[in-house]
Amino acid sequence: MLSLKAVANPEHVAALCADLDEWNRWRDESPELPDLNGADLRGANLVLADLRHAMLQHANLTLASLKAADLRWADLRGANLVGARLIGADLEGADLRGADMRTAEDLTHEQLNEAIGDDTTLIPDEVMRPVRWVGDLGAR
Repeated sequence: MLSLKAVANPEHVAALCADLDEWNRWRDESPELPDLNGADLRGANLVLADLRHAMLQHANLTLASLKAADLRWADLRGANLVGARLIGADLEGADLRGADMRTAEDLTHEQLNEAIGDDTTLIPDEVMRPVRWVGDLGAR
């Protein structure tokens, strides 16, 4: 069986990594959704980044600084957020199913409670899994 992995739009990746102020201005002015599926954003400085509705499936965000980033309604299914710094990140409606957040820093139950996840979402041991993520209650 052939497995197709999503490939990020290279222009979107380059713009995000080049200048966050310019990126955030573009997000304010453009209706286009950022295609960052599968992007390698290891260690990226994404403090205050506007990533609303961004497509980040299978993105590598290992050790990325997402402090106060706007991740509302972002698709982070299967993303690697190991060691990512998430203090103040807005995860409202973000889809975290299958994401690996086991060693994410400053992640709170309150943040997770606003997001979509399930039994495949890996979270730090010290953070309580939202009840609605468990078993037959569904992902939402």
